Amino acid sequence: MPHPRPNKAAEYWWKAATLLAIAEGAANRETKLQLIKAAQHLEVLAADEERLQASPKPLLRG
Repeated sequence: MPHPRPNKAAEYWWKAATLLAIAEGAANRETKLQLIKAAQHLEVLAADEERLQASPKPLLRG
């Protein structure tokens, strides 16, 4: 299994922060909740990516 790109976790964190900032300005309560839920999902993905990046890389033998 190939390891994720080094910037993937940072990209997820940045997108989550952007969604949270947009949610702060949303007037509609349902829209605000949907944006917060999406941001939380991106935060979980970011944490998963960081764990994958920190895991030891498998040795390739050929």
